[in-house]
Amino acid sequence: MGQAHAMRRLLTEAARALLCLAALSAGAASGGGRIEVGPGDDWFAVLAGDGLRAGDELVLRPGTYADRRLLTLRHRGAPGRPVVIRAGAGGEVVFHRPDARQNSLNLVGASHLVLRGFEITGGSAGIRISADGAGTVEGIVLEDLHIHHTGGAAVTCNHEGSHYRNMIFRRNHIHHTGGHGEGFYLGCNNRPDGTAPGTFAESLIEANHIHDLRGGTVSQGDGIEIKDGSFGNIVRGNVIHGTNYPAVTVYGTDGGAPNVIERNLIWDTGDHGIQAAADAVVRNNLIAGPGGDAIHCRSHQSARPGNLQLVHNTLVAPDTGIRIQRPEGGFTGPVIVANNAVFAPRALRVPVGEAVRIAANAGAGRSEAALAGDAWRGDIPFEQRDLAAGRGLAGAAHPGFPAGPDLDGSPRPPDGPDIGALEFAGDTPPPFRPRLRPRRPGPED
Repeated sequence: MGQAHAMRRLLTEAARALLCLAALSAGAASGGGRIEVGPGDDWFAVLAGDGLRAGDELVLRPGTYADRRLLTLRHRGAPGRPVVIRAGAGGEVVFHRPDARQNSLNLVGASHLVLRGFEITGGSAGIRISADGAGTVEGIVLEDLHIHHTGGAAVTCNHEGSHYRNMIFRRNHIHHTGGHGEGFYLGCNNRPDGTAPGTFAESLIEANHIHDLRGGTVSQGDGIEIKDGSFGNIVRGNVIHGTNYPAVTVYGTDGGAPNVIERNLIWDTGDHGIQAAADAVVRNNLIAGPGGDAIHCRSHQSARPGNLQLVHNTLVAPDTGIRIQRPEGGFTGPVIVANNAVFAPRALRVPVGEAVRIAANAGAGRSEAALAGDAWRGDIPFEQRDLAAGRGLAGAAHPGFPAGPDLDGSPRPPDGPDIGALEFAGDTPPPFRPRLRPRRPGPED
């Protein structure tokens, strides 16, 4: 009787797997099919197999997906017809790797692939993305994922020989990492000869909530780190706090388009709020309570400060607001520090002359440089009611440094914009609300 029951169970499981694979094959024959799998199906074979085609959608039924085998996804969609793997309705979809011997998900040689709406916990890295050998990875979209309590970084694009293009990472909730501990580790460290073996470019990191990257096992813990030689990226609208290293770190672009860091809300970092070596536009960010400087610029790997725009930020720091270290060999291009609202004992530590231009910054604290004209007005008391009402900031920005929409996305007037990250309506504080995606609180939130 027991053998018959066992045989029946094996046949049932085999039938489930065959039905699942048959549905997958039928949907994938021409692409554009919709397939559903659940934890009780042979989901591992579907995810690790090669049956999904451009335009296919794989829907994951609610439940926990756990397996100790190495899970590698190699699905390749096409521009405008990605392969989509998403959580279905009716409950949470959780990928839980029970140990840190492997990454939870490995994307190898995948392209035009969308992962959406599920939870990843455990493992080493939450998601590691690479080319299959040396090559280009493009069109990967990670959105509405919840990645937490990993043994290493949450998301890595740092495989040597891989070059990442046109990636979109948005509305993800990332917290409680381990090891190196970055929320997003993007690009590779330079080789000894100064060249970048892997770059991350022309991509969007937007509206993510990243926090608590400084547990006992975290050795670094940047919120978003974009390595040397990576270029043309937009880091926008993220909420980042509780990091061990800076909330955002960018190096140089090696001649590529600048990286843009804008409209981010940052507080309570263990290091600087934003660290930018070169070739970056840093605008409309609000940074409060950093462990180091609110914005810090210094040489890093092959990058020397230059080609920097630090404009229309609001900075509240216990020591230094903006610090730019004079590089050995001189600046590599112009540096603009303008229209920032800075509230810190040492508001500006910026070398003057050479390539540096400083204009229309205001707040509380002192400047350590002999600044001329409209460069610094340190006469606004450091009180929250004054900061909220915009006293001394409204309409006082230099018109020559436009910065686009403010922190909350409100347009700036063409004439007489306000100093800092926020536009004020007269003396009324703007209706700023951080855009956090709804989520279920965890036990350590």
